[in-house]
Amino acid sequence: MRTPAQSRSASSADRMLEATKTLLEQGGLTAATVAAVARAARTSNGSLYHRFGDRAGLLLATQRRAYDEVVGETVAALTHAEQALAGGADATDTVTGLAGTALAIFARHHGTLRTFLVEMNGQPEFDRATEGFLHTLSTTVTRWLRDQLDADPQDAEAAWRVLFAIGAAQGLFDDGQVSPTAVDPARFTAAVARAVLAVVLRTA
Repeated sequence: MRTPAQSRSASSADRMLEATKTLLEQGGLTAATVAAVARAARTSNGSLYHRFGDRAGLLLATQRRAYDEVVGETVAALTHAEQALAGGADATDTVTGLAGTALAIFARHHGTLRTFLVEMNGQPEFDRATEGFLHTLSTTVTRWLRDQLDADPQDAEAAWRVLFAIGAAQGLFDDGQVSPTAVDPARFTAAVARAVLAVVLRTA
């Protein structure tokens, strides 16, 4: 059981991490300075340094939290879809729902994903965390495709790469940067689902 002091310390650290994540979402790496995070978290620069050591330590902790959130949201979506299939739901409808959720997850974490996949790329500590994160997502998704849709392992891997490429683009770029022509979100989601199903069910 946490003591009041431990609870306050954890709460303070949580505020700092949430403030960092919010600043990354709003303005990218340059926005998440120590001073800006301290102001947003209603704490001092000294407290932040005491808790995380330096700005790199703060960013690494924020990276871990952001990645854990993405993995947690993905697992929750896959669990819900598994339960739907077990209850007799249509596979196409279920995968379409999953595609929409996946795109929403990447879009929701747009700023932090861009920071750690692009802006911090090439820095060993951050790269190791990113590799571990992507491998966890890959293993989770491909296992679900094999178990729930009876996908061939290589087809499941290919489908994961399709999903990741689309999701990463969704997370890293604004829609207007990708193309001058807008696409209806529901139609885009359905197209992604069809692409995944074509790979794992070999319907194309």
